[in-house]
Formats: sequence, C-alpha cells, structure tokens
Amino acid sequence: MVGIGVVPNTEWLQGSGLTVDDGVLCDETCLAAPDVTAAGDVARWPNPRYGEAMRVEHWDNAVEQGAHAARRLMLSDEEAEPFSPVPWFWSDQYDRKVQMAGRPRADDEVNVVDGSFEERRFAAIYGRDGRLTAVFGMNRPRQVMQYRGLLERDASWSEALEFARDQT
Repeated sequence: MVGIGVVPNTEWLQGSGLTVDDGVLCDETCLAAPDVTAAGDVARWPNPRYGEAMRVEHWDNAVEQGAHAARRLMLSDEEAEPFSPVPWFWSDQYDRKVQMAGRPRADDEVNVVDGSFEERRFAAIYGRDGRLTAVFGMNRPRQVMQYRGLLERDASWSEALEFARDQT
C-alpha cells in the first residue's frame, strides 16, 4: 500500500498575502496571517512534537486542526497554544485494517512487536534517537491505539520495547 497524498488547492490564494509553499504556511498555532488560520490538507505548519513542518492529509486531522484553528482565532498571541498532534490515519481495505500513528522515517529502527507479516496481522514500532516515533499495524487496532498513547506521551524507545515485552 502506498499513500500518495494530495496536492493542496491553493491557486485561488495567489496574491492574497498568505505564504503558499506546499500548502498555506502557518505558525505552530495554525495562524497563517493576523486573524487568518488554516486547517486540514491545505495547512502546513511546524509541528513542535516533530520539529518539522508538515501537512497531514487525513480527515481526522482536518477535524482536530479545524477546531484548534477556530479556538486560535478567539485567543490572544499569549494565550495561543501550539497544535502538536501525533499524526495518524487508518484505512479499511477489504478484510484488512491498516493503521499508522506517528512520523516514521526510512532510517528508523523497526521492531515487529506483535503478530507476523506472514499472518498479515502485526504491529511494528519505529524508533530514532532513543525515542518512539511511530507505530504501523495491520489488523491490530488495539495494539496500534496502545502505542499511539505512548506516542502522545513522548515515550522513549526503551519504554516502548519494555511495553512490548510486558504484552507477551
């Protein structure tokens, strides 16, 4: 399975004064300009949890980020908080539920912590620099949600491996 993403529809914003570069550029609170926020597939913001700018192309993020962006419009700069979710998606493909939470990279360490590829039922965790970075699962929704909770707590790689050992 390959997630190819989407191209944000930003042509109509040319000349608007907003900065557009692979989406509408926002600050970490979703503010794109004074009194203007962006949310959903089109918003590109620096997620402080990962230290990188990102767009998340899933409807669940659009809902969360939309609510955050609306709150942001009602707050002063001093009251505003960063939008720093753990990105996640899922897709039901016939008899398979595929889920991913976090932000993996190609050079992350990967450890299958439950099930097996052969069974097409597994959960794999990703780690980098002593930190849990992602979980991917096929037909393992409970395990994915457990590791998603660890990601939201910014768990270390050793905590994630210890959690995996405790589950067996």
